[in-house]
Amino acid sequence: MLKVLRSLASHRSAPLLLGLLSAALLAPALFSGFQLDDHFQRFRLLGLGEPAIDLFVFYDGDPDTNRAQMESGHLPWWSHPTLRHANLRYLSVLSMQLDYLLWPDSPLLMHFHSLIWLALLIGMALVLYRRCLPMWPAAIAGLLYALDDAHALPTAYLANRNALIATFFGLACLYCHARQRQDKWHRGVWLSPLCLALALSAGELAISTVAFLGSFALTLDRGTLLERVRALIPNAIVSIAWFAVHRMGGFGSEGSGVYIDPFREPIGFLQITTDRAAALLLGQWTPFPSDWASVIELGTSAAQPLRIAALITVALLALLFTGTLRRDPACRFFLLGSLVSLAPVCAVTPQNRLLFFVGFGAMGMIGCLARDLTERSAAQPAPSSRLVRTGFAALLILHLVLAPALAYFFLAMQNDAARRMEAASSSVPDQNLEGKTLVLLNPPDSIYSVMSIPMMRMNDGRERPIAVRALAHGGSAMKVLRETATTLHVTLEEGLFPDPFSRYFRSQDAPFTVGDRVNLDGLRVEVLGLDASGDPHSLRFQFSKALDDPSLLLMAWNGAVYEQWMPPAIGETQSIAEQRGLFG
Repeated sequence: MLKVLRSLASHRSAPLLLGLLSAALLAPALFSGFQLDDHFQRFRLLGLGEPAIDLFVFYDGDPDTNRAQMESGHLPWWSHPTLRHANLRYLSVLSMQLDYLLWPDSPLLMHFHSLIWLALLIGMALVLYRRCLPMWPAAIAGLLYALDDAHALPTAYLANRNALIATFFGLACLYCHARQRQDKWHRGVWLSPLCLALALSAGELAISTVAFLGSFALTLDRGTLLERVRALIPNAIVSIAWFAVHRMGGFGSEGSGVYIDPFREPIGFLQITTDRAAALLLGQWTPFPSDWASVIELGTSAAQPLRIAALITVALLALLFTGTLRRDPACRFFLLGSLVSLAPVCAVTPQNRLLFFVGFGAMGMIGCLARDLTERSAAQPAPSSRLVRTGFAALLILHLVLAPALAYFFLAMQNDAARRMEAASSSVPDQNLEGKTLVLLNPPDSIYSVMSIPMMRMNDGRERPIAVRALAHGGSAMKVLRETATTLHVTLEEGLFPDPFSRYFRSQDAPFTVGDRVNLDGLRVEVLGLDASGDPHSLRFQFSKALDDPSLLLMAWNGAVYEQWMPPAIGETQSIAEQRGLFG
């Protein structure tokens, strides 16, 4: 078996073949169509909105710009006045502009383009594994990485192609640096920083490249300390330049409860990092996806079971890898790089699709463990050897069997959410919609079931409302009292923010107070009461026109689609149950 693995891994075509295998396994992504954020990006790439080059600049933090988006309905009324969510991903934008230049109406070919990046990424991973490990452990690590479920959604999700591009160039940077240091390959002196610049221009995920560069210098580089530091200077210059551009260009996040910028909000980032890292570790090393942590209020006592599960996992991994880490510098390289890679991805809600670099290190560790078991188990006490072999077998089952199954599960889940989003938009009637204000009583979320409506209509050349007004989230049961012909008093059982994702537009660091008012064209919102967590739960919505005025289209979410909503008679109350969202 070892001879077969060694022969396969050493073959010149092995990286290409492994990349094609990974792409073939995720071939169902070809038929995913446009999903979720893809529709928003299509809106810009078709030239219907802001310049396409700023595709990943969602909100720039300017109060006047945000106010204009609140008036149109692209931001809900509760948004933070200086909300910022701007990513520096110009290389990824260019890849998408190429799609719209060559095949603007073919999502299948756009997904094929993404599969090419996946194949390149997997091939580069194997090339780098072969530089750090003997051939057959490198083959094991490469195969496990090729089957990693973390790659599924970014391959099927055009808006997330940036992760594939950033990781490919990040690993290419590491390979060039390692070859330059180990083989005196002089081209690596300039190719490594070039690849790092390309990686960082593709997406912030590439910051993890710096973690592995530092890890290589500490564990695998055999030069003197001064030589190792000097070798990192070109990449350090690129990193500092990128950071300067990122700061001066206004990129990053601010005011969001989902995206937390460690430089603008260091305290908030530190408070949430432990729980987010715990969820990501479970997503990498266990069958439980880190995405499930999105329903937990991280940073609170509700996350205690998550912390306990992470501690148990870390303890088991320590038992499994301690001997290998002590003996093998390559294993220390993969561990240190993987751990430090957690920090940048903790800036966003935990999701397995963020684990590209963390997973690269994890699979490298498993490759090191495989070599250690084969070469050194005879020198270990039998009970210890059996324990490690059992753990190794469990990891193989997880990553060779369960991981591919999870990949298909994630694809199916996102396809379902994407189709539900399309159904939600289509359920708003086209007839006489232009010039009307669409009032959504209880949308399941404020992005995929609100913002999508006018954008998807413009993409298809259909009529769209003049503005959209989302009143509250459908994730909370509510009571609606009609006080006057123009006024609704809404009481929310779970408050305005019933789940962590609902805080995307406003973090807990900017709470409302009783008496706060938000005035929009045709609508004034007043906060009447707060719940125990300090979130609004009693609200008054005063429209400038009667609720039955023909310029208003009132609709409510029934758990599957929108349906026209008739408000209660003046003085009467209507109860509306909590409704299922797009993601279940």
